[in-house]
Amino acid sequence: MEQTDKRKTLALISIMLGAFISLLDTTIVNVALPDITTALHATSETIEWVISGYALAFGLVLILAGRLGDKFGRKNIYIIGITLFLIMSVTAGLAGSENSLIISRVIQGLAAGLFFPQINATIMDMYSGKSLGKIFGILGSVIGVGTAIGPLTGGLLIELFGATNGWRAVFFVNVPFVLVTLVLAMLYLPKRTVSTKKISFDLPGVGLLTIALLLLLFPLISNGANDFKPIDYLLMALSIPLFIILYKWSVYQEKKGNQPLIAPNLLKNNQFVSGMLLSLVYFAAFTSIFFVLSLTWQTGFNRSAILSGLAISPFALGSVLAASNSYRFIPLLGRKLLMLGVSLVIVGLGTVSIVFHLNDGAFSAWLLFLPLFIAGLGSGLTIAPLNSFTLSTVTGIDRGGASGMFNTAQRIGSSFGIAVVGSVFFRTLGNTTATSKASAFSDSLQMSMYVNIFLLVVCFLLIFRLPKSI
Repeated sequence: MEQTDKRKTLALISIMLGAFISLLDTTIVNVALPDITTALHATSETIEWVISGYALAFGLVLILAGRLGDKFGRKNIYIIGITLFLIMSVTAGLAGSENSLIISRVIQGLAAGLFFPQINATIMDMYSGKSLGKIFGILGSVIGVGTAIGPLTGGLLIELFGATNGWRAVFFVNVPFVLVTLVLAMLYLPKRTVSTKKISFDLPGVGLLTIALLLLLFPLISNGANDFKPIDYLLMALSIPLFIILYKWSVYQEKKGNQPLIAPNLLKNNQFVSGMLLSLVYFAAFTSIFFVLSLTWQTGFNRSAILSGLAISPFALGSVLAASNSYRFIPLLGRKLLMLGVSLVIVGLGTVSIVFHLNDGAFSAWLLFLPLFIAGLGSGLTIAPLNSFTLSTVTGIDRGGASGMFNTAQRIGSSFGIAVVGSVFFRTLGNTTATSKASAFSDSLQMSMYVNIFLLVVCFLLIFRLPKSI
């Protein structure tokens, strides 16, 4: 039986809140790390895992979680993931040592990875046609805002509750959102499955995928912006033959009539693969923007966490406005909308780089309002339509797995972008001849922006691999 409009709306609110809190938690903790280090007497190397442990666990289980949703029901897996996320938010806020905090954050990342793939798949279960594009537009704005306002939200909480308890509030702030999400999910998420066909579970595929992703993601996330060591390159290289073996295994399983963890037909879907690759590259450029801007404002210009968050907020504003309305333009422009979006991001970031070049050292954040707003508009016109272009071609029992693969591409892209762009940022900072700290950070940010723009040009070229329209 079809859901009523009211039930669909409440179900949609539930999954949008889930998307918001999972992405908020990827950036909100950044501004709290100095206070966490002081409060828990933690080393800087260990406390980095408060960030990287969450990101690694999040990306590691996405594809598996998508298939779990296919097999056991999206609602069931979503509720399990949300409940676990709630528990870990509380334990992280109550943590009395660095180790207990890191454990909570890793499990919290696993929880986010469990419920996040159910979001795209549930949307595709509930909506179709023009409505699907509209809902993906809303999801795109949620993704943009959740990622962008993390530093500002964390700064506000630290200012409100002080250095001693503010960092704990960064984790406790999840609780009311998660409780609302959990109640709405229990009451209103659809129970029906997308297919009556029995879904098998590919344990060897799970093992191969887990090891391959761990080899790929661990060096990227654990090193962050630091220089790679030879062992890191070796680990990443070892992931390639494992991915090949996984593909061969999946083909073999399909020929035997079984259902592999990764459906080979998804990798034969040119639109899906192109969209997934485009998403990977775009998120490499997208998420690293906040990383280098936050470092420059806080460390380079000695601005507070709140002011640093406010300086970046025009991007979030532009992203919300554009993403929430992007569905209106998809039928008119098709893939040209993605070209427009990426072009606006390039123009915006290029202008940001020029502003830093023309100003020697610290300056007013108002000078960045318009270029960041333009970049945000472009991002909003890119993320939501890219969801629609990529996932709307997948149907039936492959939806959960496709959603997991698509989201994994985004997480890999985010890790890759921060590692590469951050490495360029710090390498430039170490080699700069600038006479002041602010000028040195300005030079480093300009160089990192060039890398972002290069990645965006690659995105623009990849758009031509997508169909002209959905």
